[in-house]
Amino acid sequence: MSTPVILQDLQAAFPGWCIWRSSAGRLWATRTGRHLTDAELDRGLCRTIDADDVPELAQHLRDQEGLEP
Repeated sequence: MSTPVILQDLQAAFPGWCIWRSSAGRLWATRTGRHLTDAELDRGLCRTIDADDVPELAQHLRDQEGLEP
């Protein structure tokens, strides 16, 4: 997958996440539609992640996908 360059691209590429920019300019993503189990959290899955910019958040989201069963 190519690296998303704008927030709308990021949202389209990762539909299972609610993505937004905080008033401080930091990017955040929170899972939607499912709750993680304790075992998933122990494996490194996150409910919410943050990053400084779109490429960094995209990488974090790809990393999360890689931890899925």
